[in-house]
Amino acid sequence: MSALILTLIVLGSVVAGGLTAVMMLLLWQRHQARTFRSTHRIPDILGVWKCRWFDDRSQDEPKVEDRIEIYHWGRDGEFDARGHQPQFSLMYPIRGAIDPSRVVIAEYKAEKYPYEPNHGVLCMELSRDGTTMKGQWFGRRFSGQLSGGRVEWRREGSQANVPVAS
Repeated sequence: MSALILTLIVLGSVVAGGLTAVMMLLLWQRHQARTFRSTHRIPDILGVWKCRWFDDRSQDEPKVEDRIEIYHWGRDGEFDARGHQPQFSLMYPIRGAIDPSRVVIAEYKAEKYPYEPNHGVLCMELSRDGTTMKGQWFGRRFSGQLSGGRVEWRREGSQANVPVAS
């Protein structure tokens, strides 16, 4: 009986130690992300954005409009997001980073957009107040050609005017 109790105590200690290590890692990563943003006066971009993709062949009306949710800050300005394209009921991942000069570089991978993979990159500039990002996208067209156009992200709802991290 005492061997069973000793085994449970050791197992419980190992689990508690593992959970503590994971929590410390997550807290450290959050601290690094906040420090990077604060040092470089970068507004918090977490939240929902309305995304308008323009075609370089026709810049008047957007080719498509998506909703983007940026849900995770990493270290050194990295972030994770997911896009939702309601016209095709499509969800796709976005992984990107913001540098100290507020330049945003990201990669998107829409696996079934709408019938075949659509991968590409975008380069935008984050506004000082953190409410808009504007720039260019570049990726493969349905025809197989590489091309691009203008892209605009606008923060939605009450998340506008999010302060710089402190």
